[in-house]
Amino acid sequence: MAQLKIFLILIGVLIPFARLNAQAILTPYVEMTGSVSDGGTQTFTFTAQSGAVVSLIARAVSPDFDPILTLSDQAGRELFSNDDYAYPDSRDALLEAVTLPRTETYTVTVSSFDAAAGDYALTLLPGYGEAVMIDEFNDDGWRGTNGALANRTNNNILSLTESGARATGVAFNSDTSAPSNFMVQVDVIDVSNSSGWTVGIAARQTEDSYYLYEINVQGLWRFSHYQDGTPEVLRNWTPHPSIVPGETTFTLGMMANGVGFDFFYDTSYVGSANDDRLTESGGVGLSVGTISSLTSETNAQFDNLIITAPVEVGARRLIPDQIPNGEGAALVMALKRQDLIAADGAMALTLPESSVQYARPGVNRVMLGRGTTYTNFALGGTVDLQGSVPTGAAGCGIVFRFVDETHYTLAFIDQTGGFGISQREGDNFLPGLFGERDEIGQGRHHLLIIADSNTLYYYIDRQFVGTLENAPQEGQIGIAVVNFEGMTTSCSYSNLWLWEWD
Repeated sequence: MAQLKIFLILIGVLIPFARLNAQAILTPYVEMTGSVSDGGTQTFTFTAQSGAVVSLIARAVSPDFDPILTLSDQAGRELFSNDDYAYPDSRDALLEAVTLPRTETYTVTVSSFDAAAGDYALTLLPGYGEAVMIDEFNDDGWRGTNGALANRTNNNILSLTESGARATGVAFNSDTSAPSNFMVQVDVIDVSNSSGWTVGIAARQTEDSYYLYEINVQGLWRFSHYQDGTPEVLRNWTPHPSIVPGETTFTLGMMANGVGFDFFYDTSYVGSANDDRLTESGGVGLSVGTISSLTSETNAQFDNLIITAPVEVGARRLIPDQIPNGEGAALVMALKRQDLIAADGAMALTLPESSVQYARPGVNRVMLGRGTTYTNFALGGTVDLQGSVPTGAAGCGIVFRFVDETHYTLAFIDQTGGFGISQREGDNFLPGLFGERDEIGQGRHHLLIIADSNTLYYYIDRQFVGTLENAPQEGQIGIAVVNFEGMTTSCSYSNLWLWEWD
């Protein structure tokens, strides 16, 4: 950590902080400083590709300043917002591992919680919210393997060369490593070989074992596991429309969370893979290779290697205030990156439409999945709540960890804006999570329940509303009408999905 602090101080000398007026363009990993007047805001823009994953952090510079971060799309629609991610220990604002839905220009707005004036510093990072390392290749510590030659040029560019028939060489630096969960991004500023080439990122290196993500001159990508220097291809050469064949200047990125890996080209998401053999922290490297059967030589030049890691609060993962729009596989991808669900799970249920109606007091259930039981899962979907009278005497819910008629857990919303999670034991519902939100009532609402071991996380209309300890048990899932008194209530559900893991 001391070396990182010294390095970041040097970066501050090399890249002066910019004090901004009304609006400015954000540059990744360059800290920008600004000031908000009383009751005012300041805005920034940045352009990103579809599927890019970024983090934004606004750090208070003035002692009493309490920044609020808001991210909006090109049409002005708010996507995410955060005030205090670690209150009361910190008033800084953080949007971490946000998956961007489209290729367009996004706007970041900084304001103040209490409309007070103050100074702040704003940083845009690829992947996660903590910058572990920004390597400008200003030392000669990189060493090649398998005959690869690594040299630093006069302008602090890493030049990596490999020759031979179908050869791959990787260069590592003993001072360049990443924690178990990370994002690595590097700029490839030139790559050449008239007979064809590969170039890539290696990660979780321990001695001669590591993972390698590569692309080639034909616009294909590949992911391999190397054990004691011997490769095993996990995803063979695969095309993606974002990868431009023959292009020699681009950005590569690899993101890892547990056993899951995501791959990026020019910040666009191009694919994923899972593997559980190397899960700990390890070295990070860069690779070049030849693809011709003839003896040939590939040279690639790299710049701006950055490694980011998830922000932790008291050694605990950060629970995001909001989840993105989307359903099914798209939302699962975003939740995995934010460490809310396990990467090695599977989509166990999808249901386009279902409904339940009830007129008597009580909980009326329709069980789903034909008796299949689940323990750890994420269950999401949209519910349309309609009651015969707007008295607040009814609601809609999701039943899960259902063992029998008197042993299950219920998450619900009602007509007056109430919500809750409660576990039924015998004839009684145990004290649980309860609250109110003005936005809840009759009409359509998005619900998401995450059951992860002993803890439940509840999101309503994409907003985090609370957590509850809940003993893990295997049980069925279902939908329900919740009538607090006699009335006819109808609950219609759409796009229900369930992601399950061990």
